Amino acid sequence: MCLFTLYCYNRAMKNHTAVKNRLILAIVLAFLPLLAQAETVNDLYRTVVPVADQSKAEQLRAMRIGLGKVLVKVTGDSQAMTNVAFSNPERYVTEFGYVSYRDPQTPEAAASGTGMSLSYAASAIDRLLRKYQLQVWPSDRPGLLVWMVVDGAGGKSFVTQENMPAAVSSLKLLMEDRGAPLILPLLDLQDTRNVSENDVWNLNFSKLASAAERYKTNAWLAIRFYQSSSGQWRAARLLNLNGEDDLQNVVANTLPALINKIIPEAVDSLASHYAYVPKTDTEEVMLHLENINDYKSFNQAVEYLESLEVVRRLTVSEVDDHRLMLRLFVEGEVNLLLDTLRRDKRMTEKNLPPLMIPGLNDSNTSVNDATNILSQTQNLYFMWGRQ
Repeated sequence: MCLFTLYCYNRAMKNHTAVKNRLILAIVLAFLPLLAQAETVNDLYRTVVPVADQSKAEQLRAMRIGLGKVLVKVTGDSQAMTNVAFSNPERYVTEFGYVSYRDPQTPEAAASGTGMSLSYAASAIDRLLRKYQLQVWPSDRPGLLVWMVVDGAGGKSFVTQENMPAAVSSLKLLMEDRGAPLILPLLDLQDTRNVSENDVWNLNFSKLASAAERYKTNAWLAIRFYQSSSGQWRAARLLNLNGEDDLQNVVANTLPALINKIIPEAVDSLASHYAYVPKTDTEEVMLHLENINDYKSFNQAVEYLESLEVVRRLTVSEVDDHRLMLRLFVEGEVNLLLDTLRRDKRMTEKNLPPLMIPGLNDSNTSVNDATNILSQTQNLYFMWGRQ
């Protein structure tokens, strides 16, 4: 037994009950892996609230508003505050200060004021989520690709930082405020060859879906808009999430207000695909992780899994050569865990046919034993690290 295996084995035996039964079922999954590129969002428990001054009254008002904004960011639900009641919002705050701030609904990009930067205690927020049974949107979030085309005096054109900085700035601020990763198209030769301004304007699903493949995301939003003779801004937007599309029309008095009507609802829909409501009990999953060759890979893999919100806790069950068996206690849906693992670049899924499942081929395995194997804890098989 190598030193690493001995170390891991001793650790497992010391802290956890070793699992001796290695007769395991590989679950045949009913859906294909998602291609969405994911990014870990930091600062979910931080936000900025505009303030008129630095008085105590303004501090308390900002702390209350900030707590609501953080709950929306963590849950992914813009209506998260509807059924939540709390007092003394300052008891949730761990740190605050003052910064320059621009409201994303402000028409002029240069218009800015003072904001109160607030940090909240993650543990206290998490208790609120469980108390009110609010959903949790894990910090490992897919990026939303956004195409925008405007029909102006010069005809139809892609919206960029150069030609419409206020619109792009409002988009970025709104996405950042929700903790939603934003993907802006490069609009280089490859993009313009794959999709044109007219394709976006006509909300050409096949062209947009094909162009989105370059960015490795199944979440994209196409927005077309123009300013009417009355001064109103009118838009149509097509949201696609994993092949499911949703078309809506939107009207607002200003362009930032128009974008503010589109983005929160789109992010709500995006989050609903990946969020879960914490359970009072957990579901057990056995994760078989190969290519664990040294202390570094062992620690990195365990730390990564422990960081996932959907995993309440884990135990090391067995170490066998370069394979690590971990028992995960999942408080969300197992499919959500599986989707998260599939989207991480360090994880490669292994699909084992039933005849290769340890124990099912053993001559000593009876029919009853095989039946018991089929009813055991769900098993997932992955390879750690890029191959």
